[in-house]
Parts: sequence; C-alpha cells; structure tokens
Amino acid sequence: MKMCWHCVAKFFVLCVAVVRVDAVQRFIEMPTYTEVNPGEDALLKCRISDKKGVCSWQKDNKPVGIYRGKYEWANENSPVGGDCSLWVRAATLQLDDGQWQCQVTASNYDVQDALSSPPAALAVRVPPQSPRILFNGSHVMPGQNITVPAGSRATVVCEARYGNPPAYIEWYLEKERLTAWSQTNASEVERPRVWASRSVLELGATRSAHGRQLACRAHHPSYPSPYYKDSFTMLDVTFVPVVSIVGADASSLGNLEEGSSALSLECRAEGNPAPYVWWTRNGQVIATNGPKLILAPVSRNHSGIYGCQARNSLGTSDSVKIEIDIKYPPRVTWVGPDTVVEANLFSQVTLECKADGNPTPSYQWYHNPTPSVHINSAPEDGYPAATTAQLQLHNVSYNQHGRYTCVAVNHIGVEERTHQSEPITLNVLGPPVGAETGTAHAWSGAEGRVHATVCADPAPRRAAWLWGSLRLDVPSQIGRYRALEPSGANGCYRYTLLISSTAVSDARVYVLHVENERGFSSHAVSLTVHGKSLEDTRLDIQ
Repeated sequence: MKMCWHCVAKFFVLCVAVVRVDAVQRFIEMPTYTEVNPGEDALLKCRISDKKGVCSWQKDNKPVGIYRGKYEWANENSPVGGDCSLWVRAATLQLDDGQWQCQVTASNYDVQDALSSPPAALAVRVPPQSPRILFNGSHVMPGQNITVPAGSRATVVCEARYGNPPAYIEWYLEKERLTAWSQTNASEVERPRVWASRSVLELGATRSAHGRQLACRAHHPSYPSPYYKDSFTMLDVTFVPVVSIVGADASSLGNLEEGSSALSLECRAEGNPAPYVWWTRNGQVIATNGPKLILAPVSRNHSGIYGCQARNSLGTSDSVKIEIDIKYPPRVTWVGPDTVVEANLFSQVTLECKADGNPTPSYQWYHNPTPSVHINSAPEDGYPAATTAQLQLHNVSYNQHGRYTCVAVNHIGVEERTHQSEPITLNVLGPPVGAETGTAHAWSGAEGRVHATVCADPAPRRAAWLWGSLRLDVPSQIGRYRALEPSGANGCYRYTLLISSTAVSDARVYVLHVENERGFSSHAVSLTVHGKSLEDTRLDIQ
C-alpha cells in the first residue's frame, strides 16, 4: 500500500491551522497598584498572549479613550500587538486617581475569550497635613505636656489628614518605637479622594517615661526627604525619683587613661517634684559639685564603684552604680634572678619578669642570640622566646647564650602600650661543642682550607690539628701546613688549617682537638682533593 505524502502534508498544515485557531488569548501581565506624583507620567502595564481582540481601558468602571498627550498606548503597535500598556500623562488627582482595568474584546463573536483585569489602583499622591496629637479630646499644642499620674494609662491619638494615599503613622518614646492600639483610614467627607489617618496609642504612665518625648510620626511618599513629619509632646508623670548617670557611655569609660584623660559625669534625677542629688564612692558619700562628678585628670586612685541617688517629698530613689576603671600603661618592675646569669651547658634556667599595668599586661621575651660565628656576619635581631611571665630554658645550649629582654604589653583603647626591661645576660658555661664531623674540598696544586667551628665558655685554652702521626698546635706551622688563630666572638670560634700546594695525597681526615677548663672535644673534617684546579675545571666546562 502506497502512502499519499501530499495528503499527509495537507493534514499537517490543517492541524497547525487548527492549533493556531484554538489558541486562546490570555494575560501575561496585568496592571498593578501604582503611585505617581502630580504632574508626572504613570505607566499602567498590560500584556496579552495570542491577542486577537481589541484593547481598551476603564477607570472606575467607565471607559477611557485614547487622547494624545493624556492617555496614550505605550507601544504604537498596541492595537495589533500584544502590548496593551497605557501611559497616563501629567497625572492629576481629579482626573486620574482611581481603579483602572485593562480589557480585551473576544477573538470572535463565537469565542468566549474576552479579558478584563482586576481593578488596580492608580494613586496620585497628595501630601497630608502635618500630624497632630490629641489627648482627652483636645489638640495638644506645641510645647504642651501630657500630665498623667504614675501607674495610670493614657489614651493618645495622632491624626494626619487630607493625604493620598493614607499616611502611615508610627509612635516613638524618645528613640523607642511603640506599638499602636489601632490605625484607621477614612475618606474625608468633603474631599472623598483624600484620606484621614488616625492612630490610637494606649500608653502606660511609668516613672521612666517622665520627661521623655512622645513623638507621632506620619510617613508619606510625597513628603520631602526623609518622607516623614513628626509631632511632639512631653510626658509629665509624678513619681518618686529615678536616677541615671549621664556621660558614662562604655566607649568613654573603657578608655580612661591615667594622667591624660578627664571624666565628667552627671547624676540626672527624674522626679516630680524636683529631687536633691548626691554621689557615693565605694558606698561612702563624696563631695561633688552638685549633681556633677568631675575627675580631671584621672588617676588610678579614682578607680572604684560610683553611685548616685536622689530624694524628693515622695521618697528616695534606688542607687545607680557604675564602675570606673582607670587604665595605665605597663611598667616592668622586676626581672631576674639577676642581670647576669651563668648556667652550665645542658642545665635548666628560669628567667622571670614582673610588671604593673591596667589592663593586666601580657609578656613577651626576646632573645638577642650570640652573633654568627662567621666573623663578617652582623648579629641577628632579637626573636620571640616566650609569651609568659616566666621564661624556662631546658637543656641550655650555646645557641641560647646572649641577652634576654622582657617586654610588657597592654592595650588602652585601640593603642598598644609597651615597656621594655633591662636586659638579662645569660652566659652558658661548658666544654667545647661543635659538629662532630665535617667536609672540605680542595684542588690539586691550589691552597686548601679545612674549617671547624666550636662554641665554648670559658674560651678554649689550647687546640691542635691531628692527622696521621702529625700534630699541629694552634697557632703554628709545619712545612706546607699552617694552623691559624681562631676567629669569632661571643663564645663561638672558627678554626682553620691552611694547606699550601695541595696534593692528592693530602686527602684524608683531619681532627681538631679543643679543650678548655671544663672539658675537651674532637671534630673530624674529611678533605677531598680534586685532580684539577678550580680554574681548570671551569675551562673544561666552558
């Protein structure tokens, strides 16, 4: 049976046509709540998928025509494309504020796919009047107080009228945000398109609220930056005194330094009637300039627990206390056990450092070691040896010979303060010590050098080079062999044996024997003699 490919192609085209006819237009973007300043343009978005009908708009259930300069399609091809968005030019409250709907007629008279979006508000902003506070039904004028007995409740109202959209109202007691009991927004009777916002606050009158500022804050996007306005009043509460210390913030108290800082505190008493105030230090009444406590400059003797109290005809306040802790830099008061310490090789040594300071100092020991035994090298800088008050050295060696310095450290604010002790000199006493074996190289016909380094305290009193059956004391010379005086410093010594016109037969082990008052040691150096001189070797390489 043969397949009719022409028939198959016609059937495919027919199916595509049916699919296209069956596609139903639908919203892919609908208008949403939009705000605009008077005189500015607003874009109401509306986009349709598979659009076949005709776009139109309604405001407050009444049709809106397309007028150049007032209501314009966002896309000039809107009548045939899928973008039905609308520009509202130079928006005004009277003409444009309201509920807007985007609509599209059906694809055909027999297809039920007409579209109508849910109403979306276009709000043309109008700044409300400045907020005002009402108490007991009366407007609280600027400078007036709200007087409430302690323990009672006060109902306070804030109004912000004639705004669009409605203002959002907040309450603050000083910087503390309060929760309102309710806020209602109602259309103004004589001007239906603007709103009256009314917030009710139930405020418990406590002693801590006396003399504090109560603020009503109305937020509205049409206000100038920062987009809110405040109305204020003061709370007048009669109560037994409550005291607080002014000037005692953590940053100032935490950085008081002896001799350079000054401190001024005030014992502020909140009481009605006005109270009498006094100060105490560690529980004892001290003489002050009324409610003010002035310490200038501060000293470490000013440290202590300070309290202030107040009294009026209703009673006496509780005492409010703060701790004043005067800081001062560290100072090393003692290092030991002495300025010069002698220790036997491989013994244990303990050095100790004591310092005074506030905050309590930490410690850092530094060691300036014996300079390098290479005579042309400069001494190394000191390096950290310990971070505790005691420096314990176990199995001391000649490398630990040298000066030890203690540094006391503390921090006042963000600044590091330090004080350095006098140095302690550690002398390590013992027999000569050095590498047991070593190597050296020479070239046939050239001068050969054999080196060995030892450390000793006291200094070696005699040394000799030994090889075969020969012994060559330092310093002396036998034929082609010359033993040089040692070079070095601070307890370490470098010995050198010179060999003139080195021959292959000079390749052997040379032993340096060194002794001092505490013992002796031997150090073997193996000399390798190369058949060619260094210069000949370089020429061969080239």
